[in-house]
Amino acid sequence: MYTIEIDKECACFIKSDIKNNMEFETREDMINKARVIECLMNQNFCMKHYFQAVDYQDKIIIHSNVRPIEDDEDDIETASELVSRSGVVIGFDAGEKPPKDAGGN
Repeated sequence: MYTIEIDKECACFIKSDIKNNMEFETREDMINKARVIECLMNQNFCMKHYFQAVDYQDKIIIHSNVRPIEDDEDDIETASELVSRSGVVIGFDAGEKPPKDAGGN
């Protein structure tokens, strides 16, 4: 028998429909399922952990590591902040006549 084991059951894992200690008759089935589970956990869980499947021949253990905290939130600006800092004036001058090839009548 071949087994997939989840090393640490985080809250997201417990809430999911994924089972721990799944058994398979073939190594190929175990590997394919482990790839799917690893991908699902990394894409659909809360992003607090990073999951990595490690092959130990007759068992694959999916380990979890805490993701490093990225401090990108300081770089986020609102659209109005970006426009005010750009120095570009956006407006419409009704006194200006459009160019002849602008398609207006």
